[in-house]
Amino acid sequence: MKYCFKSIGLLIKKYPGYLFVQIFSTLIAIARSILPIYVVRDIINYYNDGKGIKEIAGYVLIVFGIIAVLAFIDYILGFFTMNIQRLFVGKTSEEFYKKLAEIDYDFHENPAFLNDYTRALEQGVDNIYQVANNSFQTIRILVQSFSLLSVFSILAKDNFMIIIFAFVIALIYLLIYIRIGFLSKKQHKLQRPFQRVSWYSNRAFSIRDGMADIKTSDIDKLLIENNEKSLDSAIKVYDKYASRITAWTYVGQIFLILLYPAIIGLLAYKNTELAVFASLTVAATNISTLISQLATSIGEVESVLPDTKVPFDVLAMHGVIEGIKGKEKVDSFTSLDIENMSFSYLGDKNQLEDISLHIKKGEHIAIVGANGAGKTTLVKLLLRLYDPKTGIVKYNGKDYKDLDLKSLRSKVGAVFQNVETYAVSIAENILLRKPETEEDYKIIDEALKFSGLVEYVNSLEDGLNTELSREFFHQGLVFSGGLNQRLAIARGYAQNYELFILDEPSSALDPIAETEVYKNMLAMGKDKTIIFISHRLTTTVNADKIYLFDDGKIIEEGTHDELMAKDGLYRKMFVSQSKKYIGDDYE
Repeated sequence: MKYCFKSIGLLIKKYPGYLFVQIFSTLIAIARSILPIYVVRDIINYYNDGKGIKEIAGYVLIVFGIIAVLAFIDYILGFFTMNIQRLFVGKTSEEFYKKLAEIDYDFHENPAFLNDYTRALEQGVDNIYQVANNSFQTIRILVQSFSLLSVFSILAKDNFMIIIFAFVIALIYLLIYIRIGFLSKKQHKLQRPFQRVSWYSNRAFSIRDGMADIKTSDIDKLLIENNEKSLDSAIKVYDKYASRITAWTYVGQIFLILLYPAIIGLLAYKNTELAVFASLTVAATNISTLISQLATSIGEVESVLPDTKVPFDVLAMHGVIEGIKGKEKVDSFTSLDIENMSFSYLGDKNQLEDISLHIKKGEHIAIVGANGAGKTTLVKLLLRLYDPKTGIVKYNGKDYKDLDLKSLRSKVGAVFQNVETYAVSIAENILLRKPETEEDYKIIDEALKFSGLVEYVNSLEDGLNTELSREFFHQGLVFSGGLNQRLAIARGYAQNYELFILDEPSSALDPIAETEVYKNMLAMGKDKTIIFISHRLTTTVNADKIYLFDDGKIIEEGTHDELMAKDGLYRKMFVSQSKKYIGDDYE
């Protein structure tokens, strides 16, 4: 019941008008249920009193007009309800997207969270609305039933056995459908893990990036095999519970079938007055219908209710890093200090061990080392996606933890080697918003020059307005890996970070193109503080300082010439990589 009230509360909080719609709908439903009972009685009484056809027809016409007006009002209210549903689902869905701003990065590496978050996105808002709406519908039917039973009891005041009989049958029918709802809920819960495998298969076979593997390997066979296994398991669960649900449904239908003729039989036996008998017949019919609707409504709430907990749990999540307000906003960058910092994921072996370094404004720093040395982990810490296990990170001498996160990330930003392009124009992909002013286009032009993309983009027929991706545009352009990385570099430049981190930004470029990109970056970024993260040492020659990482530790630091003179691991790696491009005559 807790999540019924939470669902109703959320819906009314966002759209208070929904409550008034439900109140008016309930009043109209009561009137439309009770009115026919008295109309039948009045028509028969008019006829018995000898009133003419014209008088009876006039009365019927008036009643018809009233019913028509009520039906029209109900139609308008229904239209208003549908509009509220559309707005509620759309606006509440946005809250789940925005919720990412309050959830720490490590949540996204937790399968349990991803399960709940994807479920919340896919069905959560619809479930919340369905529970709230069905709860209101249940309340409306109960009120309507109570009103009908009141009328029924007045008309049947001389025979309470009729009321008791109807109540007992209704109670049994209600309990049967509650049992059906429970079985359906259990079936749904047991089937969900197998359904997720099918949903995963659907995504895998629809994501563009996976098409090459599916067409050129046997991964599709493995995915199909896993999907078939999950479907078989889901069918077994269905077979187990379907027979039970069917049996209980059959019993419930038998009771519903028996309810109406049994009440009519009692009425005919105990009531000789035709008008009362006819009115009670209409009342009994309406009560039978309402009992069926009530059971169905309760069953629908019961079946959806377990899934309503998930979206509310997600909305209640808060990180210890993200979404924390009230911290000090940062000034323009002057220095970054890391002091004796160590870090590990989930308490495992340290990925970084006792790291200390100092970066001043305007410096170009290279962080180098083999894959797995801890370079990307360092970047995530500098962006404060994680906090250190021990040690401290300082921005302008102030602890990262004391600074406003959004303000910090407006000054410190990164470009990663895995780049996401969006189905919008090149200009919008660079600026990450619509360009609106001449200054915006100037920034885009500088970013293109910085990344080495300017000549290529200018050669395109639509230039900056070229749409990326064929997701929605048949003539859209799909960038290669190298162009994507240049785009990412341009995007990072356009954000105007004061401390700009490039994490393997040129891994998809050939050595000549890589040299060109770095040359552009050093020339145009002479006033920017830049950290290059790379395992290719040929890009580090002109860096102000180089830090060599190995197994999570800094083992060498200095300029290129200083490290070459040391004749240590840096020199060995540099010579080894250089020979791949210019041969054994490097020395």
